[in-house]
Amino acid sequence: MQQVDERLSDVYVYKDVVVIGNGPSGICLSYLLAGNWPHYTGADHPGDEMLTARLRYSVATQTPSNNANDSPESSCPACKLQKRSSGPREKRQSDDPNHCFARFSKPENLETLAIGLEGRNSGKPLSLLMDQLQHPCLDAGLDLPSLLDWKSPEEHEEHKVVDHVVLGKGPPGGAWHTLDPNVLTISLNRWMSLPGLDLRDWESNLSSQERKQKLPYFSEKTGNGTKSTRVPIGTVAAYYKDYVLKQGLEKYFRCGTVVTSVKPIPGVPNSAKEYGWLVQGYESETDQPFEYRCKRVVLATGTTDSSNRLGVSGEETYNWVTHDFKDFERKLDRFNSPLRTSLQINDQYDSKDLKSGIEPILIIGSGLSAADAIMAARLRGISVIHVFRNNPNKPDRKKSLDKLQWLPASIYPEYHKVYEMMGDRGRHYPLYKSLPDHVVVDFRVGADKYTRTKTRMVTLCTPQGRLVSYRVSFAAVFIGSKPDLSYLQNSGIGLGKTPDKPIDSRSNQIDVDVLTYQVKRAPRKGLYAVGPLAGDNFVRFILGGAFGIFANILNEPE
Repeated sequence: MQQVDERLSDVYVYKDVVVIGNGPSGICLSYLLAGNWPHYTGADHPGDEMLTARLRYSVATQTPSNNANDSPESSCPACKLQKRSSGPREKRQSDDPNHCFARFSKPENLETLAIGLEGRNSGKPLSLLMDQLQHPCLDAGLDLPSLLDWKSPEEHEEHKVVDHVVLGKGPPGGAWHTLDPNVLTISLNRWMSLPGLDLRDWESNLSSQERKQKLPYFSEKTGNGTKSTRVPIGTVAAYYKDYVLKQGLEKYFRCGTVVTSVKPIPGVPNSAKEYGWLVQGYESETDQPFEYRCKRVVLATGTTDSSNRLGVSGEETYNWVTHDFKDFERKLDRFNSPLRTSLQINDQYDSKDLKSGIEPILIIGSGLSAADAIMAARLRGISVIHVFRNNPNKPDRKKSLDKLQWLPASIYPEYHKVYEMMGDRGRHYPLYKSLPDHVVVDFRVGADKYTRTKTRMVTLCTPQGRLVSYRVSFAAVFIGSKPDLSYLQNSGIGLGKTPDKPIDSRSNQIDVDVLTYQVKRAPRKGLYAVGPLAGDNFVRFILGGAFGIFANILNEPE
């Protein structure tokens, strides 16, 4: 296998595939490109008889028999290779009790298998199909064995390995390493796993020494590998980083890199078989530039690169206005040590617990980060003023409010509590004031009319149109984020479902073919998008996009 820095030709490094982004999407795709292919076990789907019937039909029609007159189109590329190389006494792929899923990888076959599937992923058929196979009946709350076995090139030497490189700014795991490691994931632990190595198995097999090294934020209260618990973000980040090592993928990863340009090369024929893309960038530590010529580029950078802004006066002027959760926690840590954890649940505060002389913290937003910030502040006995645009008391709240209202209280009690507080408007919750449908007008520094000392102020516009001002310790703006696609022409504008608007994972994802994940409006062939950029916002669904890209490469005519 070629190393990342080999195959130099004067200036350029030549690769078949360059993956931009080393988060879960990039890792999952690298696992497939490295020759690890799924094999259907042949078992029935426990909750979908029609899917079982389609799988059985595909096995019957796509699996080659031992008849010498078999049509070459009836088998996958790997099976064709084995049929040509196997002698009469050698075991053929068709004798394997599992069925190489690559046999079903042509778009028309995948589309047939995915007919009628429903799920939480905006109807992307391939994401739903692979999720149903990898995690059968997951939405029903069941924890059942996968219908896929993952086989390495060492187990099946005919598996094709695609020469590729994965570029990322930080360690493998991407944005997961930038989040608060103590916060629990929204998804349950079994949803966070990548193919071939379940997160729970990985965690349970760690030695005590490895646990101390890799899970510094581990807490027995968070589950330690139990079947239906949430898991700390720090554990997930450590798992993704270790996954790359344990699966032998480190030779494909080039971390600590910044991509500055992705563009088609003029004059090269418009074919994915040609080295028609140029990827440029530099290494963060050394500023050493690099350039790749490649046949295909995969955009897998996620959508959390840059926090959204309000665009009001003073937002970028003052350092007491933050958009970063880690910076928010650092500001909180300047106050006294946290209160008892039980306060967050029971809402019973003694007067000695309350932080006197500290102005409230302004938190803006109605999503999960805002909820985490509210809990972190109240845990420390610090008052919160909460501003958000959506009123949970309005009849049309189901059309507008963010995720909090949909989270079941039994699994997400802390978020359910914040949602209750937002509707209660703080009447029954100490240290919390809810201001729904208020709009931030500006941030400024004013002078107290009595002491003449400088005070931090925020001006709000009420639903009735009046302007009101509040003194605050600092302000946190958590209103979502957007991807950094500055390395693309026009920052990717033109590639979305709404071409004239910036790319956004919720309202304007990159417009891709739902079976191959090729970008529809790309300037030439060979550009793909996977993960949140393509609308697959949960880890459990990224396998569909990764497999779609893998299948498209596998079925490319030679």
